[in-house]
Amino acid sequence: MTDALLPSGWLPQELERVEHCPACASQRSEPAHSDLRDDMEGVPGEWSMRRCLDCRSLYLDVRPTVDAIGKAYQSYHTHADGRADAVADNGSTLLWRWSNGYMNARFGAGRSPASNMGLWVMPLLVPLRQQLDYFYRHLPSHAGRLLDVGCGNGVFLQRAAQAGWDVKGIEPDARAVDAARRTGLDVIEGTLDSVGDLGMFDVITASHVIEHVHDPSAFLRQIFERLRPGGRVWLATPNVDSLGHRRFAGAWRGLEPPRHITVLSLPALSGLLADAGFDQITAHRRGRGSRYILQVSAETARRHGMPITPLPHQLVDVLATFSPSMSEECVVSAIKGAS
Repeated sequence: MTDALLPSGWLPQELERVEHCPACASQRSEPAHSDLRDDMEGVPGEWSMRRCLDCRSLYLDVRPTVDAIGKAYQSYHTHADGRADAVADNGSTLLWRWSNGYMNARFGAGRSPASNMGLWVMPLLVPLRQQLDYFYRHLPSHAGRLLDVGCGNGVFLQRAAQAGWDVKGIEPDARAVDAARRTGLDVIEGTLDSVGDLGMFDVITASHVIEHVHDPSAFLRQIFERLRPGGRVWLATPNVDSLGHRRFAGAWRGLEPPRHITVLSLPALSGLLADAGFDQITAHRRGRGSRYILQVSAETARRHGMPITPLPHQLVDVLATFSPSMSEECVVSAIKGAS
């Protein structure tokens, strides 16, 4: 690798070339984006991504090594107080009362204020009901033991614990771990391949994690090994086939170089899960929830002087209500078979 190819601010030993797609191992690819910069955290460097011609996923073709990737997370947003985030995820309006009533009935959430009418009203408001199901990661109605991988400040763990789950978290960022532990949560600093025996789990969730790992196939195999027979994995990750990516191209919020190493397509994620041994793979409809990613993408495009017409989040939310492939995120669950 010549110095001319190095992203600025990085040493040669901190970077590596990628010769094949991390999702499907294909060596057939084409250039997709170049001169990408980190508009979110200001990590130095200019980055390029390639598109796999077989599974359509994007991946960094020069990326930080496993040992150096921590350099990209020095000011990451999961350091915020998890208790404050949990409080912000509630309200007292009639819509919130209906929403809390639905989540209490569907997930055993114990949220307040709540109206029992929510159990009947929210299923009629389909995009919002799908957003609430996503809020609780489509958890089964019966609680058990849950592991959240890449739990950040633990806001979802608080949510699941309130619904009766025995929760544990793993998080590589020491400051995020500290923020989660301050709320009384059991969170281990590290990654799946660096921690010891944690026992077995009924559910393992990983929200916007798989795009950060160097080997997504190994990541899913590690999850499979830690699930009890019949256990469930739940994943969310940016959808490379989304309307937002098509509209905003290199300004799309889902790219986030250099932290996002591989941005998957829905078929690629389903294929990875099947290869890891999972079955009953389900792509969930996201419904309401695209506003943030589209708003940030439009702001980034404007800063870069890109002449792009904004994409209405209402349109994307309606489309995502009917088709999981039209969402800004891939949201998938799968089951570890009993045998």
